[in-house]
Amino acid sequence: MQYKLSFDKLKTAYKKYKEKTVQLYGVLRGKCSQYYAVFIGLVVNPPADTKKRYRMMLLAVSIVCIVDYVAISILTDKNIFDIYPSLPALDTRETIDIFVADLDAKSILKETREVLLPRDNESKVRRLIKLVAEGSEFENTRAIAPIDIVVRHVWFYDTTCIIDCELGTIEGQVPYIPDSFKAFNTALEQTINRNIPGITRVVLLEHGIYGKNLW
Repeated sequence: MQYKLSFDKLKTAYKKYKEKTVQLYGVLRGKCSQYYAVFIGLVVNPPADTKKRYRMMLLAVSIVCIVDYVAISILTDKNIFDIYPSLPALDTRETIDIFVADLDAKSILKETREVLLPRDNESKVRRLIKLVAEGSEFENTRAIAPIDIVVRHVWFYDTTCIIDCELGTIEGQVPYIPDSFKAFNTALEQTINRNIPGITRVVLLEHGIYGKNLW
């Protein structure tokens, strides 16, 4: 019974579509016949003025081509403006402030960058962590965050952003700087506070444990 009803609906829809197509085809055929008659008339009995004759012939050919294109677009159920190329993607980067720790692990550097940020806050936090961990674009401060930080989860509770991370492996030739994790935590908190409205505090966890340093 269900298949029969579906087939009846499909049959009815196809019948309506066929009737509509026949009607449109008749209208367009009539228009094309009119323009074709004008075109034939210009060929058989062209105006005496050469410039006017060429102008009228060009106009007739253009009208016939436009009508044919519109007819094909309607019969194939396509937009007539699809011939134009799509607009190029606009630059969606945002100008934001990024804070990174200096090599002395005491001072915080502020840098303005143009970056592509996700729309949702959780993905935005993950992106900001990577930016802060990569350090300054003008100075070599990569040693402040000597590991590849892996973010497990991100939560938002009131005005607090809680980030649960995994321990990473310290890279080979990167020296350890005392208090570097504390400086990184401060820079990250300032960065998230600046770029995510309503967040005033950032808490870093290591596998759900509070108060542990990631390196």
